[in-house]
Amino acid sequence: MQRALFWIPLLLWLLVAGGCGYRLAGGEGDRLPEGVRVLYIPLFENRTKEPFLENLVSEAVIRRFSRALGVRVVEDPKGAEAILSGTISSYSNHVTAYAGDDKITEYRSAIGCQALLRSTVDNRVLWKGSASWRQEYRASLDRGQEESGEALAQEEISQRLADELFARVTENF
Repeated sequence: MQRALFWIPLLLWLLVAGGCGYRLAGGEGDRLPEGVRVLYIPLFENRTKEPFLENLVSEAVIRRFSRALGVRVVEDPKGAEAILSGTISSYSNHVTAYAGDDKITEYRSAIGCQALLRSTVDNRVLWKGSASWRQEYRASLDRGQEESGEALAQEEISQRLADELFARVTENF
């Protein structure tokens, strides 16, 4: 009897979940526009004065698309069905909070980028969009710790941008 009490709710949940269109993310493969399955992602262009952002953002985007089911990221554009290129258009790092004695306690870093998915078959634009993200980090009297905080914020922003670009490229497909 106790076994039945365990299995009945589980079976009911499976029936309800299956009937309402619920599916596990990536269960059928993540869908890129026009059925693209093989993707090349070159180094994003960095139009800011902040060095190395192109490496952080590009690597995060490549990692995110590489994790997608049914999508293969290649190192050679000749083997790709589409190319996802991008431009980092903005970077800012500003003070956002002060203590009562006018000491800086928090900074905010922000990165903005644009991306374009283009078919390698006919050069058509399959998707175009932008994304931005910001992240706060604590100020420190130690300059090394403060620079480390900014670097960690940049890494977090890069990952969030990659997730956002992935979501936008794959939505409605």
